Amino acid sequence: MSNTLIIQEHPGLVVEEIAARHGPNLIFTYSRYEVAPPGLQAVAPRSAVLRVFGKEISPDWIAHRLSELGPNEEMAWHSWVDCGGVGFHIPMIDFVGRPSRSVLGEVSRGLAAEMGIPADLFIFDTERSFHGYFSDLISEPDWRKYLGELLLLNEENRPPVIDARWVGHALIRGFTALRWSNNTKRYPAMPRLLPRA
Repeated sequence: MSNTLIIQEHPGLVVEEIAARHGPNLIFTYSRYEVAPPGLQAVAPRSAVLRVFGKEISPDWIAHRLSELGPNEEMAWHSWVDCGGVGFHIPMIDFVGRPSRSVLGEVSRGLAAEMGIPADLFIFDTERSFHGYFSDLISEPDWRKYLGELLLLNEENRPPVIDARWVGHALIRGFTALRWSNNTKRYPAMPRLLPRA
């Protein structure tokens, strides 16, 4: 895949949009992690949190980071963003499976209205599940409310929409994270932008 296609179909395009909206001096965070057997991923080795200025992120930068991954490593993008010494978060979503377009629309409209997010929800297909990113930032207190709103999307007597364990890990770590690579056999595909209906 060419570097241009990586950014056109990859979650990096959301980060570029956030940097364009809030300024190139934002500092984004990410990490590399080793893939572990099911049930042991939470304790698998992970790099220290890595930081990058928004103005540095480009198709070439993403391609270079992906090429640096070890044979058993993947890259995860974190929600936490430094804006002039103040912490913000990218509102992310780890869906259970691949919900219908109507469910995705309900989730997008409901969260945007409830949280006052004036941005689009971008959906990426990983072939195992969908990942979502709003192209804006929310404050640290709003991020905790946002995670609560995500959990409330899982209604009784209906199949879950949100990965509740992912939310739990986020609360423990202090940030959400979504995979940006498919470097190992665990994952069938790179996250790719789902075309809008």
